[in-house]
Amino acid sequence: MSETRTEPPSPSLNYSFKTMSNGSSTPRTTNGGTLYDLNGSSPSINISNMDDLNGDYYTLSKTPSPPPQRPLRQRLIGAWRLEAYVAYPTPSCRFQRPTFPMTKNVTGLIMYTPDGYMSAHMLIPGQMSFKRGEGEEPQWAEAGPYYISDEGIGREEILRHTFQVCNLPGWLGDIQVRTWKFEEDDNVLVLGSEEPTEIRGDQRIPVLKWRRVNDNSNGSPPAPMPHIKVSGPGEP
Repeated sequence: MSETRTEPPSPSLNYSFKTMSNGSSTPRTTNGGTLYDLNGSSPSINISNMDDLNGDYYTLSKTPSPPPQRPLRQRLIGAWRLEAYVAYPTPSCRFQRPTFPMTKNVTGLIMYTPDGYMSAHMLIPGQMSFKRGEGEEPQWAEAGPYYISDEGIGREEILRHTFQVCNLPGWLGDIQVRTWKFEEDDNVLVLGSEEPTEIRGDQRIPVLKWRRVNDNSNGSPPAPMPHIKVSGPGEP
């Protein structure tokens, strides 16, 4: 008389059982994966049939684990071009629909440097040209250090922007937390605000979608546009 004992796979091994038989099989879930029963029976491992596991009865296939994510700082470094800037309504908004604070055609760049600084610029295109030293373009810009902190095991890293240079005087010296999310294999960065921001009299949640630009380390400068003067050192 042989001893019979059932041995489900260990949950920590992250393995799954798959049948190699051409016969009918019915899946049965265990803690470690799916164990297939042939012909509706529930096979068990015993002293006399242990060798069956090395044949064409079952095979063990290891479930691939996702690669570990790189630290947030490494994923941010580089330049990103703005694709969309949308302000979503909070319950207190007069108009319960998303708006485009700088129009749908807004352009912009944000850059994160390896030594911990960021710079962001956004511009409404189509503005009339003006002479140097005159006029003012409707644009938005900020620059300053950024900080990343790990608030504990199992919690995502927190991104903070600080403002040392900004065309919004009220933001100088401010520290703001940015929500973040990556898409398309880290080629798209979605930034938001933890708290609502006043936009045209309403409290809204701004969300900005940025796309990583191509590496320009070996690029060549384009030809100057006809209406732009290329200034030399000391020239206005």
